[in-house]
Amino acid sequence: MAELIFADHEECNQLQKELKQMARSLNIKPSFLESESRSLLLNTKEHLDSIVQVLACYTRKKLEESRILFFIEHFFYFTDKQEQAEIAAIAKEFIEQEREEVPAVKDLDTCDYHVKEAWRKILTEEGLSFTFESFVQFRLREYLDLLQIYVECAIDEYKLELEYQSFIDQLRKCAANQPFLTAEVHVAFDGKFKLYDEEYRLYSEKMLQLMHERALVLTKEFNLDEKVLGPIMGLAPEVLYLYLEEENHGMIHTLQNVFQERLIKRPLQLFYGSRNKFIEKMDGR
Repeated sequence: MAELIFADHEECNQLQKELKQMARSLNIKPSFLESESRSLLLNTKEHLDSIVQVLACYTRKKLEESRILFFIEHFFYFTDKQEQAEIAAIAKEFIEQEREEVPAVKDLDTCDYHVKEAWRKILTEEGLSFTFESFVQFRLREYLDLLQIYVECAIDEYKLELEYQSFIDQLRKCAANQPFLTAEVHVAFDGKFKLYDEEYRLYSEKMLQLMHERALVLTKEFNLDEKVLGPIMGLAPEVLYLYLEEENHGMIHTLQNVFQERLIKRPLQLFYGSRNKFIEKMDGR
């Protein structure tokens, strides 16, 4: 049996209600919980796993958002409320493992694991009486350190997203303001990107290099991809046809963001059919 002590009876009752409600939301019977005047008695002998799950859920709900915002403002000095909200949203996505493609967070522990472990350790100590505040102060250091790391990663990602958006805006303006150099460019993506002209002829490496160099001058951007994005920017097509089966590729999203309504997506199989028909037509002339 563990005893969780509170400053007053009202605070004790309030937490008891919240824990019971949370237990029910997790499909756990709140029979592990008893109350005295200013304390909650937790039956850890029979219900340890249930108690740990409920208290971990309560702890994260009570602390996590406010601590994230505290770190953002007081450790990293972001004071703008909109910026804070955007960084916090990224941090939460990282914490809930919704953006595992980001290398910096791929191998981090989960917050849930550390909070549960902290509760499990304290609840298995014999005859221990403690307050929630002391638990937070002395037993959650690993969790809070991890939370800070997630915030650092979120800030790095936020800065990268700002840089990417600035990059896209620059390319979009350039693509919109430059006269068209070619009528059509056809891009086939089958795991690799291949660029073809309006007669379905594969562009040579030399031509792609020349167009990439042209794009560097036009856009004044020096980190353009030299195989796909740079050459396409240099070719300045009126219409960009993109043939693909799988859309989950960063370059595809970039091309969509830059060329917008000038980009037309089609199934990859249609490219081969259209190319073959065009070649047959040209051969039959």
